[in-house]
Amino acid sequence: MSRQIARMILLTAGVIWGFGFIVNKYVLDNGWGDTQLLFVRFFSATLFMFLIFFRRIIKTDKDTVKKGMFLGVFLFLGFFFQTWGLEETTASKNALITAGYIIALPLIIYIFERKFVGWKSYFAGLITFTGIVIVTVNFNKIGSGINQGDILTFIGAMFWGIHLYFLGKMAKTKDPINLMAFQLVVVSILSFVAMMVKSGFPEIDYNDFSSYSLLIAAIAIGFLASFIGFVFQSIGQKYTPAPEAAILISTESIFGPLFAILFYNELFSIRLLFGMIFVFFGIILSELDVFQLIKYKKNNRI
Repeated sequence: MSRQIARMILLTAGVIWGFGFIVNKYVLDNGWGDTQLLFVRFFSATLFMFLIFFRRIIKTDKDTVKKGMFLGVFLFLGFFFQTWGLEETTASKNALITAGYIIALPLIIYIFERKFVGWKSYFAGLITFTGIVIVTVNFNKIGSGINQGDILTFIGAMFWGIHLYFLGKMAKTKDPINLMAFQLVVVSILSFVAMMVKSGFPEIDYNDFSSYSLLIAAIAIGFLASFIGFVFQSIGQKYTPAPEAAILISTESIFGPLFAILFYNELFSIRLLFGMIFVFFGIILSELDVFQLIKYKKNNRI
């Protein structure tokens, strides 16, 4: 596969995940609970994964299963808090705050490896955090401007950071499809437990299209975002350098607000625009060595 095609695949994953924010918001705004959405979404994705890659998954070694299940716990916690937060905040803010994992990663690396990742990463985290503050804090009402949904989303982003850290360690030696398959199994199981504790199965009236359309939307986002999106990520990263892949994938935090404004009637504001700009540059800076790039261009100037 050419590098250009791999780039398009990764960018497509970012677009799918960005669109997923407003589909999730639609389901939550129309009566479903967060754990109900999580269970249907990930159970559907798990079924698709095993149906299509069954022969490949059935040959998985025990170590891959263990590592996939370990990663699945953090994947669940990231989605659990992100989706819970989405119930009480906008799709735009939810998408932007999710990029908060950029803030968490340098600290996580230091905690587990006692390794300083460089000032560039901390500066990128500061820029990203500034963008998050711009879109979440009501400066006219300091103290009451950050709602619970924003906080829950940020907690989810911290778990995303932990998940990404361990995934980066484990994916180097394991089949990414098999690793993802058992992550999805764990998320499905934990989502089911959380759903039964919190709300039970969603009520669906099959005589009412507006009722069963929510089920269709949840299954569709499971297929597109939790199955196709992760498969695209696995394929694209195999043929793309890690920093470039991370930038392309992280565009979900930019596509999310754009789609929310275009298709979900969320209001455009200058605060949102500046928040998107700060988060975007934080993402770029976190994955791109600007000074090395400038040096490279100077050395290769014709």
